[in-house]
Amino acid sequence: MSKKIDERIPQHVGKGVFPEYSAVHTPWDKLISFKETVHFGARQGAVVSAAILQALRIMIPDYEERAQLMCEVAYARIGGSFRYWNQMDPGGPMRTYNIHPFCTGAAWGGLTGDVGDDYLLMCGRCNDAGTYRVEKELDVCDWDICGSELCRTTTMSLQGISDYLATTQRKGPSMDYAMVEAKGCGDRHCRIVAESREKFPMPEHKLWESFGPIATADQIRETPEEDTMPEPFLFMEEANYMYQTGTNIHSKPEAATAYRGTTAATYYSLPAIDGAIQRGIVSRETAMHILRCVMEAAGKAAWGNIVAKKALRDWLGVPGENPEDGRIMGGYLEVFLQTWGIDYTIEAFNKDEVVYSFHRSQFSDYVSVKHLDCLIPYWYGETKTLVNAQWSLWEEKDENPDICRIKIAKKIDKFC
Repeated sequence: MSKKIDERIPQHVGKGVFPEYSAVHTPWDKLISFKETVHFGARQGAVVSAAILQALRIMIPDYEERAQLMCEVAYARIGGSFRYWNQMDPGGPMRTYNIHPFCTGAAWGGLTGDVGDDYLLMCGRCNDAGTYRVEKELDVCDWDICGSELCRTTTMSLQGISDYLATTQRKGPSMDYAMVEAKGCGDRHCRIVAESREKFPMPEHKLWESFGPIATADQIRETPEEDTMPEPFLFMEEANYMYQTGTNIHSKPEAATAYRGTTAATYYSLPAIDGAIQRGIVSRETAMHILRCVMEAAGKAAWGNIVAKKALRDWLGVPGENPEDGRIMGGYLEVFLQTWGIDYTIEAFNKDEVVYSFHRSQFSDYVSVKHLDCLIPYWYGETKTLVNAQWSLWEEKDENPDICRIKIAKKIDKFC
């Protein structure tokens, strides 16, 4: 081991002695299971997303203006991503979702949503999936802490996907997607219902008004509490740990890792902040200032309670005699980076400093306000309470601008 890195048992030591086990490894030789880390990553992404949406609420105080912008950006961006996908790989979306050439209409956003929900650990079921009506019910949603604007926006991303996929098939019924219940609003379930307006006429509505009303409310099938699902099909024995659809898609638990790093922020809130900057609603400088302030505060709140701090130390396997220093924040970051599939280099890990470096492109988002722009101030705030106020986390400049170098050390800052 380098003198700058505390001695730790490398993961290759003992390899092959015992059966292989899917887990991440903390610096203190603690293994955290695949299932647990995937859940950790999903919820952690939702927590950061909730803070980013709070920042957007400061930038655009009016609810309707904010929700309309989020819906417009998501409709164009997510629907456009399927258009780009099909241009790069003609027929790719149809093959991936097993949509047969004889299918018509705009019901297929429901199928893409159901696949994505299971991969994002948002378990539930399709109660109806037909030419004129689709109903999807969710029992679990990690994003339910973000806010009702997000619930509206996710629905309109499905609308964008469906409207585009309908152009790749023979002409058929259109669909109007509405989320009639939302866990983010306090409902027991999330419930999206898509209806053909040719068969079920309703008055037109603004894009952000995607909560209904709907014409087929009498057809809703509510799942009783005792029959709800605590886990997605990917983690259920009765499903043979396999997600399957009526179009014969079969996916194993590893499919959940394909969505590592996918958060409500990267899908919806950060693109909306980009949209607000492009439309002149807020300047980039003001947006970045608001984001930094909100993210730092959210990070400090994460471990401000000493009970939460103790729980995390136990989860990571931090020895009781371990001094209170940057290695605790470093161990937490290592679990986060491994969970999200980020390849990183440990440059230092000792009582005086912790340094990691990784390639920025691994946080793949296609907006000018990057996910890392939010994570670094969030991690800074976390360091202040997970360790103590003597310690800071910051990005050190590297000769290669594509490399992000994160340092955790003691730092005196009279303007913090």
